[in-house]
Amino acid sequence: MLRRTLYTVLALGALAVATPAAAYAGPPVGQHQSVTYTYYSTAAKTTAVGWYSYGYCGEPFDYGTHTSYFTIVVVNC
Repeated sequence: MLRRTLYTVLALGALAVATPAAAYAGPPVGQHQSVTYTYYSTAAKTTAVGWYSYGYCGEPFDYGTHTSYFTIVVVNC
């Protein structure tokens, strides 16, 4: 029983090491574009709780809380 438990733990550990992290799935940024995420506290999207921006229009920023409720805006500059 102990041997089987040890093999199970080793197999799960090897699986965790072999599984790559999820890739970031944000929209690609073209030349002269920026992407801004606005995160909301609920699915109603009435209260913003965080922001994340990257790209070529201004400095990138990451502020507040990231949630599963968000909108994405692509800006051309």
